[in-house]
Amino acid sequence: MRTPTNNVPIFPLSAVLFPEGILSLRVFEPRYLDMVSRCLKQDVPFGVSMIEDGHEVGKAARCYAVGTLAKIINWDQSAGGVLQIEALGCQRFKMLDSKVSDQELRTATIKILDETPMVSVPNELFRLTAMLKKVLKKQQLNTSLDGAQFDDANWVGCRLTEVLPMENVIRQRLLEIDDPIERLHIILGLFSER
Repeated sequence: MRTPTNNVPIFPLSAVLFPEGILSLRVFEPRYLDMVSRCLKQDVPFGVSMIEDGHEVGKAARCYAVGTLAKIINWDQSAGGVLQIEALGCQRFKMLDSKVSDQELRTATIKILDETPMVSVPNELFRLTAMLKKVLKKQQLNTSLDGAQFDDANWVGCRLTEVLPMENVIRQRLLEIDDPIERLHIILGLFSER
């Protein structure tokens, strides 16, 4: 998969996508059907960014600058012309500038944010790993509960942010954090107060 940094189409959502997260979308607007078609043909990702002002449908929404590139991994079209896609979150990015086309599709020049190096979950935060395993077991997701990813502070923080109940603006702020240990401390603080 090529990762362009210019004219990257942006899909505005009222949700946040994290690297390695799965996003299921129903696509029906012509601008996004065209975008998905182009991404599939050219084997390129599109950007997913949370809406700061506006809506998912209609005029192009203003989005937060930090988002996540998404690669389409599965798709299916219904008889009604609605496209179901499943996309995998890849790399975080920051929009440097953006423009809106006549069809109200936002495209952006982006900077790929550095990959977070693998950092182990510190002992004092290990209860967050236990919390994540408990939630995943309860949701019966197809995740091995003894995988090595449970020692990766970035992976644990991203998955917790996806599954724990919190406002999307908090999820967005957690996405913007580069340090996975800082992200875990914030999550612990959020859920220790309850």
